[in-house]
Amino acid sequence: MLAIAVAVCPAQQLDDRAAVRKQLQFGKLDEAERLVQPGVGRCEPWALAMEGEIRFRRADFEGAAAAYNAAIQRDDHLARAYWGLGRIELIQFHRSNARTLMARAYGLDPRDPDIIRSYAEFATDPRSRETLLRNVVALTRNDDSPAAAAALNQLAMERRLQGNPRGRVATGYRDYAIPLKPYQPHGMLPAGLLAPVEINGGKPLWLVLDSGGTGIMIGAKAARKLGLEMFSETRISGVGGSVVGGAVTVAKSVQVGDLVLENCAVDVTPESLAQGADGVIGMDVFEAFRIRLDSKARLLHLVPFETMPTEDSHPNRWISFDRSAEASPPTQAYGFRHFLLLKARVQGGKTGLFLVDTGSAVTSLAKGVASPTMGIPADMALSGAGGAVSGVFRISPIVVEVAGRVVGDGDPVVMDLDEISRRQGVQISGILGYSVLRKSTVTFNYRDGLVELGDGR
Repeated sequence: MLAIAVAVCPAQQLDDRAAVRKQLQFGKLDEAERLVQPGVGRCEPWALAMEGEIRFRRADFEGAAAAYNAAIQRDDHLARAYWGLGRIELIQFHRSNARTLMARAYGLDPRDPDIIRSYAEFATDPRSRETLLRNVVALTRNDDSPAAAAALNQLAMERRLQGNPRGRVATGYRDYAIPLKPYQPHGMLPAGLLAPVEINGGKPLWLVLDSGGTGIMIGAKAARKLGLEMFSETRISGVGGSVVGGAVTVAKSVQVGDLVLENCAVDVTPESLAQGADGVIGMDVFEAFRIRLDSKARLLHLVPFETMPTEDSHPNRWISFDRSAEASPPTQAYGFRHFLLLKARVQGGKTGLFLVDTGSAVTSLAKGVASPTMGIPADMALSGAGGAVSGVFRISPIVVEVAGRVVGDGDPVVMDLDEISRRQGVQISGILGYSVLRKSTVTFNYRDGLVELGDGR
């Protein structure tokens, strides 16, 4: 019998791609994989590239790179395959390689909104960046409102800053030691640490120090007292899929201890996101420094790098720097926007990426990561950005291997992390909360993407 080769027509390929992308948009990885498998079996380049994206979202970055490279071997003009490889380099803080790959992808397809957004991250000229962001808005306004909203917010922020560097260190690039106080919203149990923050010379606010958050977020009442002028709307998402609307402003000065920063973005929400505190401050506010959090001593140590960061209008001060080759593999994090994710293994459970989050009072596991033998005895109340988070259950104590150390938590929880994973574009298996992090000194390095757990002394 003669073998008959069945070709897939371009129109069918377009339909298949659209169907797969729709499933990915809603975080339905199993369905996307089912749709793409026939094309993968035929070694069709578009299907291999989609397989790469599915593996990327499953946090299988080696498998994703293999799929993207296989796609390029069959079609070296496939833009999204280069884009995918660029993303893998970027989350590992190999920014030079990422820049080259993003430029290649943009050159091949300058109308793909995902590619434009990624390429814009490396545009150092403000006018070029503005043009790219406007293109994102034009291409996504009707069918991808989050992308359009993010681009519009960045455009509004850059207009507001008028070329001034965001978060400029005004008090000198030197060591700082900032005293903190315990955050105890529910009585004696410590849930985090509070930093004293003065905005535009106003009365000190006490903000929760949050490595799972970004920038500064305060309630509307505090913002009104400070006379802050809003210029853009925003949506702030939290754990468990909670979302709250807010507004954006720029503070001329932000003082934390002896450190003064200029031109800092401030998100304003109807109510404070942290019960019993004035708001939260993301650890990335201090990204110009090597950050050492000593929970036992209640101190935040900021140590300058050997090389000063870039102080210009670009949103990412470290865009021209690559991760040091001397970085220890166990401490190497994957960077997704402001998130730093570490590979971790739950003893008796599974391995996955864990968010390092000083703003989360408890340590959480995604459903399916915990072993069935751990048990789920009772549900509990937990708050997120939009209020109470449902479907949270306590489990028996766990031991986690992470960053070259073994740490334990006597009171962890299981919760649904599907929505936060969908928004970040990668499967998040757990959250290392303050319940674990307070037992060690924790060093954050946003330049090289490193998180180190010390001995707490």
